[in-house]
Amino acid sequence: MPENLVWTTPVPIFQGRAETATYRDPLIPHYRGHPFIEALPPIWTLDEAAQQLMRYPPYRAQDRTQPAELRLHLIQNAVRFFEPLPVHLDLEQRLSRVIRAGYLGRNPIQPGFWRNVQDKLQALEPSAPGHVYAWSTAVGFTILGISGIGKTTAMEALLSLYPQVIFHQHYQDQVFNAVQVVWLKLDCPFDGSTRGLCVNFFQAIDHLLGTHYHEHYVRRGRATTDELIPPMSRVCALHGLGVLVIDEIQHLSEAKSGGSHKMLNFFVQLVNTIGVPIIPIGTYRALSLLTREFRQARRGTGQGDLVWDRMAEDDIWQLFVESLWRYQYVRQATPLTAGLSHTLYEVSQGITDFAVKAYLLAQMRAITSGEEAVHENLIRSVAADSFRLVNSVLTALKRGDLQALLHVEDVHPLPLDAYLQDIRSNPVDQRLPHPEVPAARPGKAPLDEKNAVGTPGGSARPRRVVSTAETLPAIVSDHAQNKIAAYAALQPSYIRPVTEFLMEAHE
Repeated sequence: MPENLVWTTPVPIFQGRAETATYRDPLIPHYRGHPFIEALPPIWTLDEAAQQLMRYPPYRAQDRTQPAELRLHLIQNAVRFFEPLPVHLDLEQRLSRVIRAGYLGRNPIQPGFWRNVQDKLQALEPSAPGHVYAWSTAVGFTILGISGIGKTTAMEALLSLYPQVIFHQHYQDQVFNAVQVVWLKLDCPFDGSTRGLCVNFFQAIDHLLGTHYHEHYVRRGRATTDELIPPMSRVCALHGLGVLVIDEIQHLSEAKSGGSHKMLNFFVQLVNTIGVPIIPIGTYRALSLLTREFRQARRGTGQGDLVWDRMAEDDIWQLFVESLWRYQYVRQATPLTAGLSHTLYEVSQGITDFAVKAYLLAQMRAITSGEEAVHENLIRSVAADSFRLVNSVLTALKRGDLQALLHVEDVHPLPLDAYLQDIRSNPVDQRLPHPEVPAARPGKAPLDEKNAVGTPGGSARPRRVVSTAETLPAIVSDHAQNKIAAYAALQPSYIRPVTEFLMEAHE
C-alpha cells in the first residue's frame, strides 16, 4: 500500500477467516461444476449445524472459590455463550440455500460469463436507455425483530461457519485464479444514506482484500448512488460475492435516500443487477421502509421473511436459561428452579439481552454485597434498578399494552461494559454499598443525600449526582473532537426509538 494513502473505515467491520479453496462434491447435480459452490463447506444436517454453532466458554465449579475481583471478570463468560435454538437452525438452512442459489447464475468458468457481466454493467449505466437491468437468480430474505433479541449475534455466528475469503488457483486441472468473497456484512451508515452504504461497501472490500476500490471509484469524484452501482456490480462479479448482509436497516433515512420509492428501487436494483442475495436486518421500525413493494420484488424467493419476536416462556426458553445458568460464580451454588426461570422471564420479557444481563448483574450484586447467592428477589431488585430506563417498556410488553408504548420517546439497552468498569474501579469489599451507587471517591461525583432513592428493603440510599462530563452535551462535544457526529456518539447507548418494540400492521 502506498505510504501516502490513508485508509480508514467509518464503522467496525465484522471479519471472518480466509482459506485456500478445497473442492468437494456438493451432492446436488446442478451445484456441480461450479467452483464457487464446490469450495463452500458441506450442506449440514440440523445436528451438524447445531454442533457447529454451539459455543460454551470454559467453566470450572472451583472458580466459585476464587477472590471476588477475579470472579467479576469470570462472570463475563456468560456473555460469550451461544445456545443454538430452533430459530438459529432455521436461519442456518436459509443462509445455506440463499448463498448457493445466488451463485447458480454466476459461474465464472461458464462460457460467456464475463461477456454477460459486461452486458449487465452497460445496462446499469445511468445513461443506458430505460436504465434496464437483467433478471438474476439471486434470492434473499429480511430479518425483522425486537431490539436485543440477538439478531446480529446469530447472523455473525452463522456467517462465521463459512470462510469469508477463498483463494482459488486451480480447478479441474486448469488454472483458475480468483479471490472469492463468500459474505460481506455491513452496518447502515449513521447518516442514513444509500450513498453512504455504497461507500461502506468499497471500504469494506478494500479492508478485506487490500484493494483500492474506494480510492478509484469514490475519492476521485463525488459519484452519486446511481453512478456507484455499476462499479459495485463489477466488484461483486470479480470477487464472486455470495451474500450481502445489511444490518441496522432501520437507520436508512427516506429523506437522505431521496424518498421511499427511490430507496426501495435501490434495494431491488442491487438484488436484480448485482446478482447477489441481500439479507437486510433491522428492528420493527424498518417496517415503514420495507413495504409491500420491496417484498413483492422478492415474492418468488421461497425463503420467506423472518419476523423474530421475543421468546415465549416455553421449553425453548427453559433450554436457553439452563445453558445460561451454568455460568454461576457466586460462592453458594443455586440450582435453577421453575421460580427462578419465571422470574428471569418476567424481568426480561423474553428478550435475551436483558435476560443475560439481569443474571450477570444479580451475580455481581451478590458478590459485591457479600450475599453470595442468587435468588428471585435479588433478580427483581437488580432489574428494578438497572433496567430503570426500559422498565415501562417491559411492563407494557408484559401487559400487552401497545398503546402505553406510544408515550415513550426512546429506550436504550443496559450498558454492561460501563457497569463492569465502575465495579472494577472500586476495591472489592463485602461491605461495599449498592453496586449501582458507589461511595464517593476521588474523580467521581458526590452523593446527593437529598435525592435518596428507596431500596427494595425499605431503606434509603443516596443517588449519585451526574457529573458534567457525563451529560449528553459533554459526550457529543468530546466525540466532536474526533469528527464523530452527535447521532453516532449517542446512538450506541442512548438512542433507541420505542417503535423498535412495536410491530405495526404492514399487510
